[in-house]
Amino acid sequence: MSDGNLRSRFTHNVPTSVVAEDELRVHLSTVDTPLLLVCAVHVTGDSSLLDRFADKVGIPRSNVLGVVEAPVDSATLQANAELTDIVCDALTKRNQNPYLRTTDLALVARMADIAVGTYVDPKNLPMYMEQCGFAPDQRAISPTSTPPATLNLAIIGAGMTGLDAAVKAADRGFEYEVFEMEAGIGGLWWSQTYPGVAVDTASVYYSLSYEMTPDWSRHYPVGEEYGRYLTELAKKYELTDRLHFNSEVTQMKWLDTEQVWELTIEDTVEHTIRTVRAAAVISGAGHFNRPKYPDVPGRESFAGTSVHTARWRDIDLAGKRAAVIGVGAAGIQVIASIADQVEHLAVFQRQAHWVIPNLFPDNGKVGDSERWLRRHLPYYQQWSRFLAFWQMNVISYQMHKVDDDWIKTHSLSISPENDMIMQMSLNYINDTFGEGSDLARKLTPDFAFGGKRPIRDPGRFEPGGYYYALSQPHVDLVTSTLSRVVPEGIVTADGTLHELDVIIWATGMTLDWLSPIEIVGRNGVTLNQVWADNNPRTYLGGTVPGFPNLFINDGPNTGVATGGAGHNFMTETVDHYAFECLQLVVECGATSIEVTQQAHDAHNDRIEELMLDLIWTHEHRADTYYRNQTGRIILPSPFTATDFWDMNQRPDKSAFLLRAGARAGAVRQDVGA
Repeated sequence: MSDGNLRSRFTHNVPTSVVAEDELRVHLSTVDTPLLLVCAVHVTGDSSLLDRFADKVGIPRSNVLGVVEAPVDSATLQANAELTDIVCDALTKRNQNPYLRTTDLALVARMADIAVGTYVDPKNLPMYMEQCGFAPDQRAISPTSTPPATLNLAIIGAGMTGLDAAVKAADRGFEYEVFEMEAGIGGLWWSQTYPGVAVDTASVYYSLSYEMTPDWSRHYPVGEEYGRYLTELAKKYELTDRLHFNSEVTQMKWLDTEQVWELTIEDTVEHTIRTVRAAAVISGAGHFNRPKYPDVPGRESFAGTSVHTARWRDIDLAGKRAAVIGVGAAGIQVIASIADQVEHLAVFQRQAHWVIPNLFPDNGKVGDSERWLRRHLPYYQQWSRFLAFWQMNVISYQMHKVDDDWIKTHSLSISPENDMIMQMSLNYINDTFGEGSDLARKLTPDFAFGGKRPIRDPGRFEPGGYYYALSQPHVDLVTSTLSRVVPEGIVTADGTLHELDVIIWATGMTLDWLSPIEIVGRNGVTLNQVWADNNPRTYLGGTVPGFPNLFINDGPNTGVATGGAGHNFMTETVDHYAFECLQLVVECGATSIEVTQQAHDAHNDRIEELMLDLIWTHEHRADTYYRNQTGRIILPSPFTATDFWDMNQRPDKSAFLLRAGARAGAVRQDVGA
């Protein structure tokens, strides 16, 4: 695929939509009036509609957690009727004028305020325009020449991050290959196949900004559906010829004289070894690749069937006595899915999680009208995504920020915003099981909401729901700690033997930080040495001093807990920065780029400073992998989504050492800092 052909796919033109009036009216009846107004402006090109209707449309009822019922007054109903007529008049014509594209930030700001029902800070709009599909990824460094073939890339992983890096590589003219240890596309969405596996970020947002799809069947898509999305993305952007499956990178060495990385790759089927060379490496391998088991004696002695959610295989559960160990996201999805299949289910809980209720009707299925609107009402999908992203940003950051005055009088929550969502989850417990009941007591956490990753009930109080499963008479919630595994089952600390046929370990993944790969940088120093004792640090774009031309996406302190954005946000933002750095290499005639120790340390000092005001530094009662053994917060980003996006738009040349030298072995020379 030529660069020009690919670039044309990033224009974000919304295709003309011609629809039948009767059908259109049926589906428009489900649209919140604020979103109907902004879509009407797009399809008519008439921004004066904002003056005419802005004070009559009310506020959106849609919410990222579900649909909030709110009264609609007569003025709003009248505005909705008039706007419906306007949109019908526009979209039933065969010869339509071009739709209004939102390049005027002042106009976007007015529309954004209406779409979300309150003031949106204009400084956030460039990020929202990109992330919500209004505008493509903008190049900060305008290319004056194409990348040389010698500046080739090795991309590790064919999940969302690796695929996005491949798309960007092709778009920007870089030669690349992708190495994936599994047998197919999808990363975790390929390897995770346990019952009920699903995404816990809303589907309207959890996709790449340039490849949104209107066709999600659920508001939180199941893993198989998300895997299909990534597979179709690879086909559309013609990446498949560059993908190498069953290809596990086991070692990387930086050859300083040649200014290249030498990668050792094992074929996981044939068990053969080969080496390849690449000028730069972008890792999209993530940090969750291996199953984690608790340190419980006798695990291998169990006489029944034992399986980890990360290495699932089909099991006959009918009539069996089963146990699920762990109640994180994977655990509750499995529990909700298998509870009605087994004779008896024992759920082993080490620490209670805050559980967010599922407020979507029809068990979270996307309604026919919603899917139709996303496909046929121009800009509806973009504004729906905008609304969801904005809500999550506002809720998430304020929820995690400590209010010093609030905590003086509140022993659990850390701010009014944090308390509000905590009370929602607390009410869910008490309304379901009865305040003061044994189950309510066991399921109520003793730490602030967000102290560890909250989880979402995959269903309502009906089959397919987590709390529903726990309410069933054949399901027991066990809070006594595991003492040992024996052939007959599990013995808990209180001396009880739980006789079992099946044990399902939903105990999470090992936080790897690329540790299975021996990565040797300049002067023979390994990344495992630099990041010893689970203490990883990077600079923007996942760069580390001593490791030139290496970009680690999904690295330390880039978790999206505070930003409210999904993993897709970090994927695109960090990949963007990596390619801006590589373009800087091209423009400077360099062969390598390496962050300075000073810039790296200053960035991490800033991270530590910002963490002081956030929940994970304040809340020590929650057992979370966000914190390492010394107490340092290693996974979440402390930045707002806008701040992080801004920081990653353009590399600061002074933060890097750029070197030049022939890759055939000529003596390199510095080309400036």
